[in-house]
Amino acid sequence: MSNLFRPWLLARFSTGAAAAVLVVVGLFVAIRVLRHYRIARTSEGQLALERRAELAGTLIEVALGATIAGLALGVLGADRMTASIRGAMCAWGVLDASPWGFRSLALSAIAALACALWIALHRLDLRLRQPALTRAKFTALLVVAPLVLADFAASTAYALDLDLRVVASCCSTGLDAAREVAGTSSSGGPRDIAAALFVGGAIASIALALVARARPSMRAASLVGVASLVAGLASVPAVVWWIAPHVYETPTHLCPFCLLHADVLGIGWPLFAAIFVATAMGLSAAMTGLLERASGEPDTARAIEARLATRTAIAWSLALLIALLPIARWTLISGGASLFGS
Repeated sequence: MSNLFRPWLLARFSTGAAAAVLVVVGLFVAIRVLRHYRIARTSEGQLALERRAELAGTLIEVALGATIAGLALGVLGADRMTASIRGAMCAWGVLDASPWGFRSLALSAIAALACALWIALHRLDLRLRQPALTRAKFTALLVVAPLVLADFAASTAYALDLDLRVVASCCSTGLDAAREVAGTSSSGGPRDIAAALFVGGAIASIALALVARARPSMRAASLVGVASLVAGLASVPAVVWWIAPHVYETPTHLCPFCLLHADVLGIGWPLFAAIFVATAMGLSAAMTGLLERASGEPDTARAIEARLATRTAIAWSLALLIALLPIARWTLISGGASLFGS
C-alpha cells in the first residue's frame, strides 16, 4: 500500500478511482434508461428521465475524459519514476518491473480509445433536436464501463505489485526480441512493412478525410475509420522498428519510451498524442457515418462527420510530419545512406 503514497502512482490511482465511481453511477442510470426510456412519450416520468440521462451523460463524459488522461498519467508516471528503480533508464524498465506494467498500459490504451468513441457518440446525441441516440449511447456504456473498471483494476494491481527494490532491465535488453524480428536488413521484412502500413495508412486517412470533409457520407466516413485504424495499429511497430532508430541515429535503439526524454526534445509526446487523436477522430467519423439513419437527422450527422474528418486530416498530417522529421534529418546528414545498411 505504501506505493500509493508516491505522487505519480497516487495521481494515477485517484484519477482511475474517480472515473470508476462516476462510471458506476452512470451504469445505474443506463439500466434505468434502457428499461424505461421511450422517446415518443411526453409524460412527466419521461421528461424527468431525459433530464437525468442528460446529467448522467455529463458525469460520464467527465469520467471517460479522466480515463483518457489516466493513459497519459500512466506513461508520464512510469517515465518520472525511473530514478526510483535501479537499472531503469526509461519508462520501459519501470513498466517491466511488474507483470502488470505493460498489461495495464495496453488496457489503458484500449479503454481510452473506447472512451473517446463514447464521447463522440454523446456529443452527436446532444446536437440532435430529438435525443434519438440516447438509448444507443447508454447501451454502448455497458461495453465501455467494464473497460474503464478493468483499467482501474489493472493500474491499481500494477501500483501495488511494483517493487521499487528490484534491479530493472533496461530497454535494450527488453527489446532484444523485437530487434531479432526486425533484423538488420534495410530491404523488405517486418520493418519496411510496418513503415509502409503506417505511412500509407496515414496518407490514405488524410486523403479520405478530405473527401469526407467535402462530401460527407457513410461510405466515405467508414473508409476514413478503416484507414485510421490500420495506420494506428501499424504505428506501434513503425515507431519501434523505424522511427526510434532514426531519432537516435542507431539501428539498435528501438525503445519508444526513450522518445519522451529531453535529449530528443520529447518528440514522443506530440507524436503519440497525434497518433491517438488521429485514430480516435477517424474512428469517431466512421461511427458517426454509420449512425446517420439512426440519428433521424442525417444533415446534422453529416456536418459532424465533416468536422471530425477535418480533425482527422489535421491530426494525421501532424503525426506524419513528426514521424518523418528524424528520417529526413538522417537522410540529409548521411547523404542518403540507409541507417540499417544495404
